[in-house]
Amino acid sequence: MRRNLRASGGSLSFTDNDIGALAETSLAKAIRLLPIVAERNATGVNLSTVARKANLKTATARRLLQGLVDGGLLSFDPYSKIYTLGIVLFDLAGAPGSPRQFDAIRMELHPALAETAMITGETAYMTVPFGDEALCIDKVSGSYPLSANTLQVGSRRPLGVGAGSAAILAALPDGKREQLIRSNTEVYGRYGDLSVAEVRRMVTQWREHRYLVNNSIIIPNVSAVAVAVHDSSDRLLAGFSVSALKSRLSAQRRKEVVDAVTHALKRVGFKT
Repeated sequence: MRRNLRASGGSLSFTDNDIGALAETSLAKAIRLLPIVAERNATGVNLSTVARKANLKTATARRLLQGLVDGGLLSFDPYSKIYTLGIVLFDLAGAPGSPRQFDAIRMELHPALAETAMITGETAYMTVPFGDEALCIDKVSGSYPLSANTLQVGSRRPLGVGAGSAAILAALPDGKREQLIRSNTEVYGRYGDLSVAEVRRMVTQWREHRYLVNNSIIIPNVSAVAVAVHDSSDRLLAGFSVSALKSRLSAQRRKEVVDAVTHALKRVGFKT
């Protein structure tokens, strides 16, 4: 559909696609303002600084900022003319399923995750159980980072999908684990070559060795090794996984990675 917008001296004609493209551009610009405000949130930031940092005209920056204020994402003090992050952002950050609600365990385990990435040179992930799913709450890249589209912080997957998620599943009580495997039978088939049989293989491997291997099942040429993380009272807390190119995870290399993870966890008071 074509729409006519009147302006001085005539009218401008836009299609719905044109208007949509303009809206998307404005949205993207507005979102890019949030980190600028966040960096200076302790003291607040004024309009001219935001405009300069974002390389925008002052009028454009003011309009975009006002939209964020109207949506509760920013707060504006009309007296000091200062912008700060809005309460809605903090509410969203603490919403159920947000990685922020797991900050305590993430902070406790992060040193072990960082040490694992540093020693192995690979990308290490921390995943926690969240209902019947696994939620990635932390990721540290090593000296040999992956370029493949692997797990990201905030990603949620059914238990059994991905190495860390499979390690959590394997460490669950028998009844709960079997219930989840049965309920996810069709879901597993949506992830590469993953299947119920493959999930059961990983579970068996974990039960025998206390670690498991996802051997390029979901992402071609990318493999992962994972362990389940427990506290001193054997309470299941998380899954630790290390992903790498398949060529970099030979049988001997897998054992070295598991040893690195185990030692790193032990140093911060946890075990596999």
